[in-house]
Amino acid sequence: MPANLPPRTDHWPEALKSSALLQGTLTRCGPGYRPVGWPESPAVRCVAIASYLDGRFVAINDTAAWIWGASRRPGSPLEVSTRSGRAPTLSGCAEVQYREFTFRPGEFSFIGDFAVTTPLRTAFDLLRSPRPFTAQRRVACRLLLSSVPTPRESAGRHVSQSNSPDGARVFRRLEECYGSQLVIR
Repeated sequence: MPANLPPRTDHWPEALKSSALLQGTLTRCGPGYRPVGWPESPAVRCVAIASYLDGRFVAINDTAAWIWGASRRPGSPLEVSTRSGRAPTLSGCAEVQYREFTFRPGEFSFIGDFAVTTPLRTAFDLLRSPRPFTAQRRVACRLLLSSVPTPRESAGRHVSQSNSPDGARVFRRLEECYGSQLVIR
């Protein structure tokens, strides 16, 4: 494991985690934990949910927005997609929702051994989602797109290059984020 990642606690017995929480050496980080000496960052958030992000999966949607620091919560359940292949059929797993997204090259990044959709792809996924476009998601999209040199234009190009039938929804939501000055070329 790279030196810039905190130690994993997901394999610790519950009694040990509970004791560390009471002693103040661990604190909550999403549905997981982080050592208090490690401030929240994308790498720390990935390690906190490491048991759900093994080598087969990519963090997506609200979970990816939380990892990038654009959202306060990772969503419930956590959302991950397979990198390739079919999503596992796990019954009774309420903590995580497995999806099967198709990714083009460069649409997810690695933080240590953990994969997460890029800020642009994460924003695009939130914009095209059929779920309600809440204030939290609107803020997350603006924060995610702020890392892109020309946010509105980049998101618009992403829509026009995709085969998503949700283009009208994406453009409407981009207008909600940025107003009607949206220019696509």
